[in-house]
Amino acid sequence: MVSVDSSESTLRMLIERLNWPVRLVRWRAAREYGALLASNTHSKKARGIFLDWLSSRQLESQVTSALSVLLCTPERGLPTFREIGGHISRPSLLSELLLQFVYGWGNAMGGWERCHSGEAPPSFEATQYFHDHKSAHVPPILSNQLAMLEKTSGFPFERQWAFEWQQLTEKTGTPKSGYPYYFVDAILSQSGIHGQFSQAQADVFSSAFLRTLACAVDCWDMPASKAAFTSMYTLPANRGLLNVDPIDRPTWLNDLPEKCCVPGVPLEPLVRRMVATAINCPSMRPINLKIPISADITEFGELTISAILASPDFIPDLTGQHTTLLRALPWELADRVTFSGKVAREDIATYTSRGIAGAAAPLCLDIYPLPSGFWHNDYFQIGVSFPAPYFDQQQIAVVDGSIQIRTDDRVIGHWRVWHDRWTPLYASSGGTRCGMLTELRERELAETLNRSGMQLGWFVELNAWKREAEHDNFSRTQRRDFFFD
Repeated sequence: MVSVDSSESTLRMLIERLNWPVRLVRWRAAREYGALLASNTHSKKARGIFLDWLSSRQLESQVTSALSVLLCTPERGLPTFREIGGHISRPSLLSELLLQFVYGWGNAMGGWERCHSGEAPPSFEATQYFHDHKSAHVPPILSNQLAMLEKTSGFPFERQWAFEWQQLTEKTGTPKSGYPYYFVDAILSQSGIHGQFSQAQADVFSSAFLRTLACAVDCWDMPASKAAFTSMYTLPANRGLLNVDPIDRPTWLNDLPEKCCVPGVPLEPLVRRMVATAINCPSMRPINLKIPISADITEFGELTISAILASPDFIPDLTGQHTTLLRALPWELADRVTFSGKVAREDIATYTSRGIAGAAAPLCLDIYPLPSGFWHNDYFQIGVSFPAPYFDQQQIAVVDGSIQIRTDDRVIGHWRVWHDRWTPLYASSGGTRCGMLTELRERELAETLNRSGMQLGWFVELNAWKREAEHDNFSRTQRRDFFFD
């Protein structure tokens, strides 16, 4: 936990980080404040400041950000349901769901369905700013969901969203922010560099989305259960992932990833050395690595090492789009909030593809939780990779700061993350400087190879973004390799 004294100003400074434009800062602040609520020393003062901050929120999404603190608060530190309910001035269907998740089903405030601006007048037209930024400040899936609801129901969901957004923008005086130039140098922005940010307008768009759903339930007889499902697309964070502790970059990597960047140097010998010297856990083998290249070598660069299951005659097409790279596996969370639970078996044939010769399938899949907390987008953008559940159902849980993968009541693997001189900036088609390691027990790896009748291979991809001069665009250089274990 962060070092903090008991002064009110220090506690208020920490809780204000829930409004910080950098998403990673928001979830770290939520976790630290949750620990303070349960602290023997600071709990009383922290609770008072938390309730005061909650009561002063002007937007529905800010309330859900505050309630996300409770997702990582030990039970002994939770304010009472009555205390929390009495300090929420901007309720929504999502805040109602989060309250019931934390305090138990039946602990509901009610009244959220009337928290909207009334139906948009037929003459109302959305502004150009709304159209230009509705998929920039918030994930495009919000717009897609409302478009789908409008198509199936005939009600003007998208116009209502624009109407709620305009009402909130005017009422709160929220500036119509554009590109975050105060975080990203103008030259960088013109060179194809982006950032994981949530500016003030992100809260306005998200809140307007929630108010649109309230209007739909109140005025258009939309089933509350369907609206509840849709509201989860604005979930700030997943319980479980909030408690992940980044590790140090594995020492056994040494400078081998950086040596891969030397022009003309073969990738295979260096990657073999990395895999061979991985001694994080003697009984485990790394089966997926996503490694940021040292910023001293290149600010935007990453090395991916992926284990794959391949037929003995497999030859990949390294010049085209490699089809045996990691693939996304949508994972519906059992309680809609917590990153834990069972992952059903998958048919390996679904993920098997042909190469120039032979066939192969990824040994890992990128798990994408449904719903997914947008504070964790840095990780989801890169891909949270777990051993593919081709032959057994798996159980996922966060234990002692890392994610465990279990089957038959035994730990078969881990997923860990590190932040390598982290920055919210990233190059097009790349990710932020988060390193990721997926490990699998030797026993399970051997069983998987035996049951699949395939051999272990390694696919390697090195990406680096550089520019010749300060005002030039960043261009990506890419190298790929494949070899059998």
